[in-house]
Amino acid sequence: MKDKIRFDINPHVIKQLGAELVSDEITALMEIVKNSYDADASYVSIDINTVGVYDGEPIKYKNKSGYIVVEDDGFGMDEDTIIKSWLTISYSNKRAINGMKPKTPKGRTPLGDKGLGRLSTQRLANICEIFTSKEDTKERIHIAFDWKDFEAYDALGEVPVSVSFLKKKNSGTTLILSDLNNPKIWQGEKLEKLKGELSQMVSPYKANRPFEVYIQVNGQKIDLIKENEDLREIALAKYGFEFDGNQLSITGRIKPEKLIGNKKDDYFAFIAPDSGKKFNNYFFSKFNSQDIKRGKDNYLLEFHRVFDINFGEIAGLEFDEGQVVSPGAFSGEINDFSYDNWISNDDRIRSTFDSLANYKAFAQSQAGIKLYRNGFAVKPFGIDGQDWLKLGDAQTSASSYYTLRPKNVIGYVAISEDKNNHLKEKTDREGLISNAYSRNFMSIMYFVRDSCNSFIDQVRRSYNNFLTEYKIENTKVKTVSQAFNEIKDTSLKASNIKDDFYRIKTEIKETRTNTDKYAKSVESSSLFMTDEQKEAASLLQKINAELLNAENLLELIQPIINKAENLPDVINILEPKISVLEEQLENFSELASLGLTAEAVSHEFATISDNLAERSVLFSQKLGGGNYSESDIYILMEYINSTVNGLKIQLKHLDPTLKYNKEQRGVINLEKFFTIDESEYYDTRLQKNGISFEIEIIHNFSIYTNKGKITQVFDNIINNSEYWLKERLKSDSDFSPILTIKIDKPWVYLYDNGYGIAPSIKDLIFQPFFTSKPNGRGLGLFIVQQLLDSIGCTISMEPKRNNYDHYYIFSLNLSNIISE
Repeated sequence: MKDKIRFDINPHVIKQLGAELVSDEITALMEIVKNSYDADASYVSIDINTVGVYDGEPIKYKNKSGYIVVEDDGFGMDEDTIIKSWLTISYSNKRAINGMKPKTPKGRTPLGDKGLGRLSTQRLANICEIFTSKEDTKERIHIAFDWKDFEAYDALGEVPVSVSFLKKKNSGTTLILSDLNNPKIWQGEKLEKLKGELSQMVSPYKANRPFEVYIQVNGQKIDLIKENEDLREIALAKYGFEFDGNQLSITGRIKPEKLIGNKKDDYFAFIAPDSGKKFNNYFFSKFNSQDIKRGKDNYLLEFHRVFDINFGEIAGLEFDEGQVVSPGAFSGEINDFSYDNWISNDDRIRSTFDSLANYKAFAQSQAGIKLYRNGFAVKPFGIDGQDWLKLGDAQTSASSYYTLRPKNVIGYVAISEDKNNHLKEKTDREGLISNAYSRNFMSIMYFVRDSCNSFIDQVRRSYNNFLTEYKIENTKVKTVSQAFNEIKDTSLKASNIKDDFYRIKTEIKETRTNTDKYAKSVESSSLFMTDEQKEAASLLQKINAELLNAENLLELIQPIINKAENLPDVINILEPKISVLEEQLENFSELASLGLTAEAVSHEFATISDNLAERSVLFSQKLGGGNYSESDIYILMEYINSTVNGLKIQLKHLDPTLKYNKEQRGVINLEKFFTIDESEYYDTRLQKNGISFEIEIIHNFSIYTNKGKITQVFDNIINNSEYWLKERLKSDSDFSPILTIKIDKPWVYLYDNGYGIAPSIKDLIFQPFFTSKPNGRGLGLFIVQQLLDSIGCTISMEPKRNNYDHYYIFSLNLSNIISE
């Protein structure tokens, strides 16, 4: 009796397992397709028939309504493989051994390793039949079973499985699933949705498709690659990226139509006539950019930028033993579309999709940026528009028509099991396991997103400036004051002609009435009229009709004249509001900079208060235990004094930047400013992070300006250096960071020994909202530029480069505020 006691399992558990691990029919089908890929197949054919009865192979379960046939030319299975890979639950010969999965004979790294393929069949149909043969065998094996039997038997070993041996055909496997569970998902109105979902699950991009996938639904062939290629030709912007494990290359190009945004009239007035040539010339007259070029073919502009993760050019990456954790090589592309009505004029819309509605339906069903591993989608990345790159969060209201929007992009990121084996999927196939590799992968992709957005945002700002300048060039009005004067003059003229207007209106009405009476009297005696009189009467009728038109037109003009008279009242309301707005814009840079300075100071406050709290707790414990000494009291008092001094240093630094001091100007000796006035603040702040602070005096000088404003300028530049030096320390524990300020009348140079600024972003760092920091605002250096501009000074990057071939020296020209 004891020899017969053993564990067993109820077959229903297998049904439950399949339901939990395979979330839907599309996922189930893709798991089966992955099995064909793992079998080194050159193709897989999928034939879905929702109403017919299968009549091909000699199947066991006949006359079942609806079927799915999946056929491949892979290396097939023998009896032993079937027993292990299909009939032994959870067995998999694809699992990693010592961290590496065994490769197939063709060198493929298997995509499956959890045995989901066999469980996926129950999601699709009740009946499962397999015909398979290996190249080195003489027979063909046929097995068949019914998933409903898993509910009918008490023990797993009792579930019947039919096995037979047939004459061999070609090597490969044919899977026949009949008695479909949910035939409606494959037919009717849901077919278009199915095509979109298939495109989401199997890569429709030929460049990263693992092998040929042929799909037929109820006799209708679906060519996903061709439809996708046609769609991509309509994109307004195309971005590509490639990461080789160390360097990230990003490219992009936009068509002129990308500038339409929410300014359709401006586009057709200033861009469409010459396809953007005039704007192109304007753009390059303002930006001497090395990485942005004139577009080729039908494109307006294009760019190419390269970044190296080992030189700190992408912030926020995690390290392991001093090295950046690389997620492995990957690549991808992003296509940006418009669904506005104007695009219906594109001939490709009509020729490819017949109508704007069909184009929208097909494109929107594929919206999102998918993550494909060896050509198969990793859920939920981009599936059904899932916004894993947080494109919606990256938008600003000003740029929402131009930057990447989650519903307007279609793209992919291609990873592989071989090169990205540390990017592991969760057990339920719904995302990546969180580790340093996946987190760095996400950081790099966020950087790609921000780089694409910064390019189009730079173009957008330049386009807005172009429109402003071009409109001013073509009008006499150059300033706000001139605009107000023009409005006042128009109002005065309207008032002056008002009396004449009403007089003429009355005279026209009287004249029309008289001519109408005369015309009617002439018409009543037409029998006695000469030819000349008849001709005159006809002319009189025409004149009368024109007078009526003039009278109607004057009725329309009258309210315009009345409103024009009231324009001065409008000016009286707008003029002070615009003055206030201009003042607010002028204060923006100062207030924003103050916020950044206050943020840094508040961080110091938090550190000081935390340290004081720790000392307080320690002394309280000694006090409660009665084991304190006079020495403990003196130590606490000394610490309180040093804490108070620390707070005073922070407040002293912050005080000149506050509003009540913003208009105060005075003479500032720069050597004294850095070596005495602010020395304690900067030394304390930087030294706690191991950063040396050096001052080099070549030719000292004094400036006459507001101390708070110039303090904010230096603070923002030093904040920037401090951040990047700390980033390098993460990867190089032996690194000795140094921040240097060199004074050489009329210049002040600020630089550090970090990685520096990559040439590809040198022209962007002073642009608002451009940042290469994770969660950065992109305001620091822009504010520096604005603050210096307000006092007639400038900031630029010196052409000299460091050992990494990066720019690294900020030069401030303060000649306009030198105090003699």
